[in-house]
Amino acid sequence: MNGQIDLFTGAVTEHQAAPVVPVRRAVRPPLEPGQVRYAKFGGERDCDDCWQAQADAHAAGTQVPMRRRASSTRETATSAKAYLCEPHKLDRQSTDKEVEV
Repeated sequence: MNGQIDLFTGAVTEHQAAPVVPVRRAVRPPLEPGQVRYAKFGGERDCDDCWQAQADAHAAGTQVPMRRRASSTRETATSAKAYLCEPHKLDRQSTDKEVEV
């Protein structure tokens, strides 16, 4: 704060504000077309593929499969981030045509 009063002398003191220190975070390099990145995910979120399988089964009127928690994310240059459980991650990795980074 600027313009504080000294409690002993009653004089107004001018203090310079502390400089703002920039916080540096590690940023992953952007993906190029044809590349895919898998990363661990420790949050609370359902698997996107399980959710889609449930929606498809419900629409078809068949037995609805269980929905699992996501344990990893999949990113490409052209698609949004997908949250996947371990079985769906392995399924996607086996059919991927992109190069894993």
